[in-house]
Amino acid sequence: MLVHRDYEIPEKSSIEVQPGTEITFINPGGLTPKLAGKLGLGSDGRIVVSESVTDQRNPSLCDIFFGLRAMERAGTGLMDVTQLMGNSGGASAFYHSPVESRFTAVVAQAQASAGSRNVARSDVPTGMYVLNVLPFTAVPEKVSIIRLTVPLHQRPSTVDLAECGTFVRRAGGLELWSFVPFPILVSLLDPIVDKKSSAALLRGEIEACPDSKRVLSWLLRNHVEYHFLGFEDQGLILEDAGRHRAYFAGTRKGERMVVWNSAQRRGIKREVVKRRADGPRAWFENEGFGYEVVDLGGSWCLRIKPFYMFTGQNARTPLPSFARAAKATRRIKFDRNKNVEADLAFWANFIGRGAETINVGDLHVDDLLIDTNFLTVEVPEIGLSNNEPELKNRMSA
Repeated sequence: MLVHRDYEIPEKSSIEVQPGTEITFINPGGLTPKLAGKLGLGSDGRIVVSESVTDQRNPSLCDIFFGLRAMERAGTGLMDVTQLMGNSGGASAFYHSPVESRFTAVVAQAQASAGSRNVARSDVPTGMYVLNVLPFTAVPEKVSIIRLTVPLHQRPSTVDLAECGTFVRRAGGLELWSFVPFPILVSLLDPIVDKKSSAALLRGEIEACPDSKRVLSWLLRNHVEYHFLGFEDQGLILEDAGRHRAYFAGTRKGERMVVWNSAQRRGIKREVVKRRADGPRAWFENEGFGYEVVDLGGSWCLRIKPFYMFTGQNARTPLPSFARAAKATRRIKFDRNKNVEADLAFWANFIGRGAETINVGDLHVDDLLIDTNFLTVEVPEIGLSNNEPELKNRMSA
């Protein structure tokens, strides 16, 4: 603007800034006579930039700025702006107004990326990481908390718990927590309900209290476990003693094969129970996963942790803990990122029965759904540069 403006025109130069959007530079003086006949112009006065066409309005000023190394060779200025803005994801445009004898340049900022709030386009290398959590896409807004006049084991024979859906028991069996709508649950348990002490609370109120939030997590896990029980005919069983783990049991012959469909292939055969020895010392390697319901950034999620259960001759009963630990230590050397990602894809497809969501609501609850796509997060890999030669053999996260 200092070098190329027309100083015979008294009008001031100006810079207009629209934060986060664009900057407009307006300079007195249109194209020089030399340029006016050679540069292409659009109907709106937009200049078609060309590297081969150049001119200097104020040669003496140009010499000063060349000496200060603040300018490059003639004809590269607008080309450089166009290239730099394009490389950063932004845009640029230049206009000539012969009537007002004015030159206008506009540079537009790119949309922010990779969580950047300070620069238009971050060039920090990023990796896409897969988290082993399946998010709940729908959770009921209210929780029914029922106080009972007698423990459940002392209930009248007319009270049928089979119609009450999934719930958790607290306070020695005198309190039930459930997602079943409050009127329905009160009606089913009416003979033993303390109606004055019972209520339907908003989930937000419960989540605000750490102790109540743990009970809510317990309730969500009970719904998930009820869903897992539906896979028993396919060999998936829940481990005893409240370990929150599930694994495949073998068939009568020991080994077990399941068939599943991925996004790329159909009819994939997967051996989920493998024989690892014969005779009286036979043992099996059974695929399984640990599970827990967690609050991740304010969202409820089901965390899945694939593991191997090592079982005895019946391919169902776990080996003693010391034997399992030794075999797990030897087995871990085969686990690589690619294998773990494939395991997660299999488990999400299996427990979701190939659908996009899992309905774990049970009776009377239709709005408790889990997404079968694992959460992913884009993480800036601070300290790395795209130009570093050692990155050429790096695999994507």
